[in-house]
Formats: sequence, structure tokens, C-alpha cells
Amino acid sequence: MALNLRQKQSNCIVRMLNLNQPALNSNEEVYKVLIFDKFCRDILSPLIHIKDLRKHGVTLYFLIDKDRQTIPDVPAVYFVQPTQSNVHRIVADASRALYQSMHLNFSSSLPRPLLEDIATGALKSDSVHRIAKVFDQYLEFVTLEDNMFSISQPSCYVQLNDPSAGDREIEDIVERLASGLFCVLVTLGVVPVIRCPRNGPAEMVAAALDSRLRDHLVSKNNLFSEGGSLGTSFQRPILCLFDRNFELSVGIQHDFRYRPLVHDVLGLKLNAVLVKGEKGGSKSYELDGGDPFWIANGSLEFPEVAVEIENQLNKYKRDVDEVNRKTCGQEGAEFDGTDLIGNTKHLMNAVNSLPELTERKQLIDKHTNIATVLLGEIKERSLDSYAKKENDMLTKGGIDRNELLTVLRGKGNKVDKLRFAIIYLLSSENTPQSEIEAVEAALKESEVDTCAFQYVKRIKSLNVSLASANSASKSNIVDWAEKIYGQSISAMTAGVRNLLSGDRQLALTRTVEALMEGRPDPEIESYHLFDPRAPKSSSGTGSSHSKGPFKEAIVFMIGGGNYMEYGSLQELAQRQQPTRNVIYGTTDVLTGAEFVDQLTLLGQKMGCGSSTVSSSQ
Repeated sequence: MALNLRQKQSNCIVRMLNLNQPALNSNEEVYKVLIFDKFCRDILSPLIHIKDLRKHGVTLYFLIDKDRQTIPDVPAVYFVQPTQSNVHRIVADASRALYQSMHLNFSSSLPRPLLEDIATGALKSDSVHRIAKVFDQYLEFVTLEDNMFSISQPSCYVQLNDPSAGDREIEDIVERLASGLFCVLVTLGVVPVIRCPRNGPAEMVAAALDSRLRDHLVSKNNLFSEGGSLGTSFQRPILCLFDRNFELSVGIQHDFRYRPLVHDVLGLKLNAVLVKGEKGGSKSYELDGGDPFWIANGSLEFPEVAVEIENQLNKYKRDVDEVNRKTCGQEGAEFDGTDLIGNTKHLMNAVNSLPELTERKQLIDKHTNIATVLLGEIKERSLDSYAKKENDMLTKGGIDRNELLTVLRGKGNKVDKLRFAIIYLLSSENTPQSEIEAVEAALKESEVDTCAFQYVKRIKSLNVSLASANSASKSNIVDWAEKIYGQSISAMTAGVRNLLSGDRQLALTRTVEALMEGRPDPEIESYHLFDPRAPKSSSGTGSSHSKGPFKEAIVFMIGGGNYMEYGSLQELAQRQQPTRNVIYGTTDVLTGAEFVDQLTLLGQKMGCGSSTVSSSQ
């Protein structure tokens, strides 16, 4: 059975709302109040709607940090992060006797000191009897689709690449990422084989996760004991860890497919998008598994989506005409008993089909509105041209100078031009200094903040130095680079050279395919292997089972991911025979503009360029 992260997390949420009991079939519904913090609200948002909360007896819901009135006769379900401030608020609620009983659910493991704080506070206020149960739910991640999740760490790339970051800060972020991944694995009930490139954040997170899993598996009654059927090594999934520098360009470039375009242009967040209407107002639309058009057409190019919307509209009109024809009868015809029975039957069928037709019309209207706004942005900013030319640059390894400068002086906002310039920088190994100066001049003409461009240029120049140095001096430069940037950056443009093969496959996708198949491949020979179930001494070598082939994979991108990578990995899974299952996760799902903002911040920290003009304009 394929791993379905969304379904498994939803089951855990439903169980939690039923006071951590199996769903009750009886008619006796327990009415309750739901209390959450902002992080856990984001976890719930893509999974469960307001109407679904009511199905599970939740009549009211509040943020934990808001003032709340006493509701003495109902139990309260708390779903919060295990933080000092949340624990203080829980103790205060218990002492004030806000609710009849309190079922405390923490998104990850509650540290012992905080558990003791709850116990001490409850004893002091004589409210121990109000705290019914305390659960560690291990749900500290946001599931956006069946096979996509985020750990909601939006500034991770800056934190891991900040030249001023100390060891303690790096360790803290690595620990948070390992904790988030541990929650995902607990929810899935699997202990994977872990593979990652050496010398970088991916290896640091892999080592921390491996250590945490080993410590946990020592216990006989551990959280993975229920998943015993998945325990044998050949049935286990592979967890592939990468960091954003593995394929930097994918975080920056434009994409012309529907799902990435909606995310990048309209700011899709937590499966909801805000679209401006013609009269100045805005309307929010849900884009998730409940939207069949979104699921079926999200990976298509925008022009194909426009054609599909037109096809759906025409089919809807034909179906409505058919219903009208059958229910209205023939004009001037005489009615007899047979006609009356036939018309009554058609009328009943028409009434039964109305809800389905109405739902289809709402779906068509929604995507028509979204496509209309997208089309306006595409025309105004020439986004189709950006996507095509960036793809060509990455495929061919460069662009004609005149064409390059024409784009930078043409349509598009400041961020579009900055992203295009950075893709140009990454696409070719050797860029003439005169061309770089011309690009910088063109960006300044458009009043673009060049900090991000200067940052990538400096990192790339260091990478060239690494490539041209002999082995002894190369080692010294790598040491220096790791000291300055918190990691080795030699992979930054290495992935770009092979970014797109003949079938336009991302380097990430090709690498994941090689890791899943377990075939000999020079690109992955040096990859580290961690097997938490194997003896510590054998970690890094692995048995034949540990090296594949694998039917299921979890791919995690550290430093920010996007729908372009997600789509590419899903295409990989679908074209395999038999079909495989690939779950894609990231520290946060970032638009191109959001990721460029992080590059700009790093550029400012390194003293690159000027920051007088905001790049977000």
C-alpha cells in the first residue's frame, strides 16, 4: 500500500478531535472546544474545513493567546506547539477553570521540564483534575497534498548560509529540521534508509535524524512498533535529503505550468489563493484535493489549461441543454399518461442532477477567474518569455548578449529581471566580465537591488576557484568556505551543468531516480548512507537491501522548495513501471520572489551591492 501522508495525518487529527479515541459510531456526540496556536492552525487549515470540525463535535475554536470566556460544561481539546508560552497559558486556563476538562495535544514531543511546569502549575492551583490527558502527537508539519509537506521553516536558507551564524544557531536549526522529519516518519510509521550528499546541511540533518531514530528504536514499545509489517529492509522507503544549493536555479526560475504559476504569481499559501475581482474586491479560493480540475490539470502548461477550461464550459452547457430539452417536452404535443410519467421521470433526474451541475459551474467559474488574472499578469510581465528563455539558458548553457539585455530592459517587474539575471549567471560556467557588467548596468537602469545577484556571483567565483585549485589548496579553500558560509558551496553550480537532460528532467529528479533504482551511478557513489536499523558500525556502507531498489521515496529539500520540483518528482513516479510513490517535502514552499529575498538578505550580510531599493517591488 502506497504511503499517503495526507490521509495518515488527517486520521491522527480526527482521532485527536475525538479525545484520542477511535471515531464513535453512536449518536451520542461529545461537544467540545478546540484551542490552537498559529502554527497548529496552519497544520489544520489544509486538512480540515470548518464544516468538518462540526462533524466531530467542535462547536467553537480559539487561538490560545486570545482572551477567552469560561465555558464550564464542555471539554477542551488543545493542539499547540510545546513552547514555554503555550504551557504558561495552559496552566492559567486550568487555574481559572475555563473548561470542564483539558485534553492537551502537543505537535511534537513535550520536553520533560515543560511537563513538570504543567504538573507544578496544576498542583498549585488545585486543578490537576481538569487535565484529562497529555499526548505527544508528532504532527509538526503541514501536509499540502497527498504527497507533499512542509516543515514551515521559511528562513532556513538564510540561517544555514549566514556568514555570521554560530555553531549553536546552526545546530538549533538542524535539530528543528530533524525533529520535523521525525514527526513525518512517525505519522507514516516507517523507518527509512537515508541517503544524502556529503559535506553540507543535508548530511548534518541526516546524521541528527539517524541519531534520533536509533535512540528511539532502542525502546521495545517504540512509535514504529505498529509498523512492523514495513520493518524488513526491502519494503522500507528511501529518504533522500538535499539542500537548496544542490540545484539553486530551481528556486529562482519562472515556470509556465498551472500549479507553479498560481503559486509564484498569485501566492498560493496553505492551499488557498486570494484573487482580485473586477470591481476591486478580492475572493479566496481553495485549491486542494477536493478540486478535481486542480488535481487533473495542475501540471499542464497554462495555454493547455485555458483550453481545458473552455472544454469543461462547453460540456457543462451541453449537459444543461440536455436537461432542459428532456424536462420541457415538445411544444404543441398532446399529453397522455405515458408522456406524464416520462416527463415526471426526466424532471426527477433533472432535480437530482442540479447539485452536480451547480458544483461543476462553480468549479469552472473559479478557474476561469484565476486564469483571467494569471493571463493579465502574463501579458503585463511577459512571463511566458521569461520561462522559455530561462529554460533555454539552462539547457544550452548561455544566451545571446543582445537577447539577454533586451529581456532585462523589457517587460517584467524588478524581481522578474533579477531572477532572469541570476539564472543567466548560473547557466554558464564561464561568463565574460563585460557581459556581467552590462547585466549589472541594465539592472541598475531598472532600479533593481543587485544584492542577490552579487551574492550569487561571489559564491560562483569561489566555486570556480575551487575547481581550478590543486588538491592541497582546494582543501584549504573548502575549509575557509565552510567557516564563512556554514557549509561547502562547491555543489552550487555543479547541478546546473546537468540541470536538464534531453527529456528536460531536473537534476534532483534524475538523482532521486538513480537512488531509488540502486544502480551504479558515478553521481551518487559518494552519497552518504544512514540506516537507523543497522548496527552503528555498518552505517555508511549498508547491505544490498539498503541500496535499493526502492518502491517508495521521501525527498526532502532543505532551504526552500516549490511546486516545480514537486511536479517533476510526481512525473517520475507516474512514468515508472510499476508506478512508484514519491513524497516531496521541504523546509518551506517558497515563490521565486521569496527565495530571491533570502539571497538579497545574505548579500547584504556579506556587504554585496546596494540595498537602497527593495527587490520585492
